[in-house]
This record gives sequence, structure tokens and C-alpha cells, in this order.
Amino acid sequence: MPVFRDNNRVTFAGEFAIADLHRPLACLHQAVQEAGYQDVVLDFGSCTAAFPGPMLALCAQVMKLRASHIDFDLVLPTDLKLSRLFQNANWAHFLHPHVNSPSVFKGHTQIPGTQFTTSSDQGRAVNRIVNAILGAIPNIERDDFAALEWSINEVTDNVLVHSQSPIGGIVQVSTFQKNRKRVEYIVADAGVGIPITLREGHPEITSDAVALDRAIREGVTRNKDVGQGNGLFGSYQICSHSRGLFQVESGYAKLSFTEKSGLHISSERVPYEGTLVVAQIDFSVPHLLQEALKIGGKIHSPVDFVELHYEQDDLSHVLFLMREEAMTFGSRVAGAPVRTRLANLLRMCPGHRIHVDFSDVPLVSSSFADEVFGKLFVELGPISFMQRIEFRNIPLTARQLVDKAISQRLAAGGAA
Repeated sequence: MPVFRDNNRVTFAGEFAIADLHRPLACLHQAVQEAGYQDVVLDFGSCTAAFPGPMLALCAQVMKLRASHIDFDLVLPTDLKLSRLFQNANWAHFLHPHVNSPSVFKGHTQIPGTQFTTSSDQGRAVNRIVNAILGAIPNIERDDFAALEWSINEVTDNVLVHSQSPIGGIVQVSTFQKNRKRVEYIVADAGVGIPITLREGHPEITSDAVALDRAIREGVTRNKDVGQGNGLFGSYQICSHSRGLFQVESGYAKLSFTEKSGLHISSERVPYEGTLVVAQIDFSVPHLLQEALKIGGKIHSPVDFVELHYEQDDLSHVLFLMREEAMTFGSRVAGAPVRTRLANLLRMCPGHRIHVDFSDVPLVSSSFADEVFGKLFVELGPISFMQRIEFRNIPLTARQLVDKAISQRLAAGGAA
């Protein structure tokens, strides 16, 4: 078996995939509740692969047990690449924080697991995620981007409003697949779970499987004074319409949707004490998500990150503060998401000029200037670039490097 227990040691051998999720939960229950162990060893030494959905779910359960004074030790995978993933994704920190520091991973196409316990935490986590997506996926339509942001906001907000989770929630964006424009996000908590929550307002619900079936229907919630009950409904609609993936584990039930298998709801012998949501969205078909997000028979147009963080109140222009767009300004790698973000904003705000403000950015490298502005100049063409891009507060040296990058691109015949 890929996951098994020997006394207080839970061993993960081979791949730890979503289908294996319930086995370690059973092992933890047997070790702590039945055998009475107060310390548990999680041994991933012989693990060959681990996936974000089950890992985040496991992290949430371990964090809950630690809060009730159960100690955990972690044996990292012997495979160095997989061990780095445990560190970078923040799983190692969540499972054994006394030994493993929080992730310092700075890549722009993956967002490590992030814990949130307050609305402020949740807002910062969601903003970080959507800003990363804006810089990672080229040519994303604004209504599709807004639908994704709405979905992540709703699912993470459900944790704070409904779950009663003692550790709050964890959210992670695990993959951006540029060729297919696919994003996957995972949200896990260790609360009371959807079935218990829904039965507060719907005592007629007879099983956990029925509860999950009701949870993805429009307007179903435990209390209309607390929420409208459209978060899981809308998120399911977005994922299914985009030919993505949607999975919910909660209580003794599992709900899953794939394009190949359709919707399937089943009962589980081992419960997930909380809620796990895995949502994969495909942006390959433009404007598809706008049609998916219908509430009350009307297309819902949520306020989005672009409006709140870039567009100015007078709608005269978009303000792009360079100091907030990159951790460093010294390489092409750092410049790539900045260029993608600028290109997406130009696409999403067609009637606006982009004011690129260099305040508090004293220096950029030649490679950064070329990656962002040299390539963008080629993509837009001279007239569109001059009409749409306006530099503000740019130091002389930075301006000279930008001018040089554009001149070299022109001399090379506009090659990207």
C-alpha cells in the first residue's frame, strides 16, 4: 500500500495522489485516537511523488492535531527534487514548523501554500495569487480573470465564514500551464465540514453525499443572513464550463467533476474532517467563464483586481507602479512576468493609457529593460506603444537603458 502505519510512524511509499488521501487520515486516527500516541512520525523518505491537493489536506489535519498538543516529526523525501518541492510549497513548514522555516520561494508561476486566519490574511493571499496569474498567463480576457478571482475569493471566504476551522485555511496555486492556459488552486481547512454546516439550515439533508450535491446548487447556504450560497455553485460552474476539474472532499463524501467522467458524488468510509476544494480552470476558450458565472439567471460581473489596484478613480489611466511589480529589476527572469502583466493590462483596459511609474526604482538592468520594454515595443508596434505607454518618474539611467533596448530591437528588425 502507498501509505501505511507502523505504531506511531506513518510511511508514504511511492506516489501520494488524491486517490490516496483517506489512507493517511485513517492512519492518523488510529495512531492518535485509538493507540493514544502523542507523537507521530510522517515518513516521506521513500515517497516518489506528492500532489498539492492531498498534501494541503494532510497539512490542515496535522496542523489541527498539533493545536491539540500532538507532536509531529517529518522525514523529507530522499529524492532531492521532491524534497525541494516540500520546502518550496511550504508543506515542510506546515508539517514540522520547528525544523522547517516558511517557504522563501519567489517563482512567479507557483504560489506556495499560504495560511489565512483573518479576512486581512485572506485578502493578501488572494491578491498575491491573482497578481501572479496576471503576470503568468498571456492574453487572458478580463472577464475570465475576474471570474477566477471571484471563485478564489468565495471559496477562501467560505473557510472564514462557515468552517469554524481552528487553523483557518490554507490556499495554494499549484500549476500554471501556459500552453493550455490552465490554473489549479487548492483550499483546505480543518473545520466542521460542509455536511454539518448545511444541516444547520437544512435538517432534511440525510447524508453527507446529499449535502455535497446540495452545496453546488445555486443559493444553498446554512443561513442567508451570513452568505448567499453561491461560492461553490459558481466555482463548480466555472470549472465545468471551462472543461477543467472540480473536487470537494468533506465529511464522509466526495464530489468530483472531470470533462471525461462528468459529475460524480460518492460516500467515503473515512471522513475528511474539514473541507478540501481542488479547482482547475482552463482559459483556452475566451469569454467562456463570463457565461458560466450566472447567478439568478443573470451574468455576474464582479469587481476585479484590475479595477481595485490599477485603474484610477477618474478612469483616465492605469497606474503601474514598477516598485510593486517585481522583487528585483536585474534579470530577464524578473522581467518576464512584468511584461506579461503589462500586456494583459493593455488588453483588459483598451481605452486607457498605462502610466508606468518608476518612483523608488533607481536602476534596472539592460536585460530587464529589454525583456519588458524592448519586447513590448515589438509586440505593440511603435505607434501603439507611444500611444498606450507613458513613463513617469523614470531616472535618466533607466530611461537610457529602455531607449537602448528599443533601439536595438529596431536595429534587429523588430525580432522578439
